[in-house]
Amino acid sequence: MATLSLAFLQSPAFASGLVKQGIDSTDYMITLANYDRGFYTPQVLHIKPSGGKPIEKPYSQLLHLRAEISEFSSRAWLGIDTTGGKKDTTWGKSQDLTEDALNVLQQTFDNIRANKGFVIVRICYDPWYNGRSNVTPEHKWVLRHVEQLAPVLSKNTDVIVALEMGMHGAYGEMHSDTSITYDRVAEATNLMLRSTPPELKILTRTGNYSAKVLGFDNWGVDFHIDGEKFAEIAKAKGDTMYRVGMFNDGYLGTQYDYGTWGADCKTSICREEGVAWLEKYGINTPYGGEALTTANGYQVINTPEFLAYEGFRTHTSYLNIQWNNNLINSWKKTLFKQKDFDYDPAHVDSLTGFKYINDHLGYRFVLRESWLSDTVGSDHMLHAKFRVQNVGFGNLTWMAPVKLAILEDLEGSDLDMCPDMDYVDLPDVDFRDVHSRTISVAGGDTVMTFDGNNEIEVSVKLGKLRYRNYQVYLKVGDIQFANDKPSGKGTCGQEQPAAYLGKFYFNENVQSIAPRIRRSSVQKTETPYVLRTRNHVIIRNGERSYKPNGSKQ
Repeated sequence: MATLSLAFLQSPAFASGLVKQGIDSTDYMITLANYDRGFYTPQVLHIKPSGGKPIEKPYSQLLHLRAEISEFSSRAWLGIDTTGGKKDTTWGKSQDLTEDALNVLQQTFDNIRANKGFVIVRICYDPWYNGRSNVTPEHKWVLRHVEQLAPVLSKNTDVIVALEMGMHGAYGEMHSDTSITYDRVAEATNLMLRSTPPELKILTRTGNYSAKVLGFDNWGVDFHIDGEKFAEIAKAKGDTMYRVGMFNDGYLGTQYDYGTWGADCKTSICREEGVAWLEKYGINTPYGGEALTTANGYQVINTPEFLAYEGFRTHTSYLNIQWNNNLINSWKKTLFKQKDFDYDPAHVDSLTGFKYINDHLGYRFVLRESWLSDTVGSDHMLHAKFRVQNVGFGNLTWMAPVKLAILEDLEGSDLDMCPDMDYVDLPDVDFRDVHSRTISVAGGDTVMTFDGNNEIEVSVKLGKLRYRNYQVYLKVGDIQFANDKPSGKGTCGQEQPAAYLGKFYFNENVQSIAPRIRRSSVQKTETPYVLRTRNHVIIRNGERSYKPNGSKQ
């Protein structure tokens, strides 16, 4: 008997494999506090040679910082005499940015950080952003100021969502200034690109300006993502192609976005060519601006239903909550008319167009499925596989740290004390690759070829395990998932924001079973099978039918 027992002990016992967890996979349709995307609030910062006053209380946690350095431009008039000679018209002075001026900008970023916020930055010479023309200083001063601003911007990429490359024209929108040329905008933007780290995404006002920055001269002919010239430039530019984007302050006002896109595709970038570029190369680059009302005689496209199509192609991630206020108010009064996964008007009577847009700007992660090791054995290896659907218009634009929170399972106890918790880093998992849906356009067909479901597999070695039962949570920075926060599960909430993955048991007398995972951490995009006929698509999660303009039939 003793010999048999010894032989039995030498053969390790094995735990059972992955077990599907009983999680709630519903998108609860709450507006999430992920402030690196969504509706922003604008706030002006007037910077003086003496510094001035920094923004101490940001208007919102997603701020559009409109910093203006008009006092550093001899062409910017700060005050004009309207009294017939009793007062002097005052002008700025082209000079180096002072240390005090740069410190005010830095202190503003520090205050935004302390407010747990994010910021979209634009810097220009238009006094108080009043729309004054011909305020840009001589080009040499623009370049000098770019050199001086770059170190401050580089230091604060943790809170900067994107830099809208103003520096030229009224409102910093690269118009209403006779000194503006494509060459000058490109030189200044490329200097900023070279002087700042790749984490800083830089946006120009139109596709034409971005094309010039990237090295296109004849963009009406060459700016086609499938063309030979485009492929040649993309190869030469490398990752910079994915760093340069655009902001759109004429968004959806007309089919041309008030001149953002060209009407003559031989000399300018038209909407479809621009959208195709943003779709491919802006996949992790912020895109947005100001949505406008429609001018008389133009096609109406500023509807939630149109955004529910094109927004996914452009990865739209931010909009101004204040402008155009008439359009924003109309969205708030209009019910959303089509089904988009959990956002279903048939089940939610009060689902407005504004609610749909607000919740879908940028990324929106929903944990749809989770599988965990039933038992972790003496090797302390935990194996997991989970499916996250990104239902937002866009994708994460920065590298967020990903980790598992491992908690002692106290569910059912009186919870006299908070459970012990350990973290396990997942450095190989990049949530920028948890992509939203893909919509393809070919002739008259509009087809969803990917539904935003992304599968991730991990195998991690846990530290010391002291208890029998554990809970597992997925943390992606401080990003909130759209699933309902777990309640009554025996935690104090210290692991939040996080998504509940499920439970495992620890038994030091067994050895964990490793599923067939290709490496320690695997992330893959699940592209569903597509059965395509004209204006019709069948995908894994069900049947979707679209008209050529993207609206649901």
